[in-house]
Amino acid sequence: MAEASKNTKDDLELVKRAKENDPRAFEVLLKKYHKSVYYMLLKMVNNADDAEDLTQEAFAKAFNSLQKFDSKYAFSTWLFRIATNNCIDFIRKKRIQT
Repeated sequence: MAEASKNTKDDLELVKRAKENDPRAFEVLLKKYHKSVYYMLLKMVNNADDAEDLTQEAFAKAFNSLQKFDSKYAFSTWLFRIATNNCIDFIRKKRIQT
């Protein structure tokens, strides 16, 4: 549990710096979570190109909404929720088109 707590504190510090427009903080968060977000989305859409596009969209949405992030929650939970919701919207649109 101590590792998770340290991880959360590190994330909160990175988010704080990112909110202050520190590009290095954005980069660290992106590198830290890119792979896990990508693989989660890949399982949902079963297409590598779509998963990569959705991953980029999720990070863009998260970083554009960073001021709305509530530090009571883990950044990773918030990011994964954004990614999941974005993917669900993508799947719905794709079903409507086919």
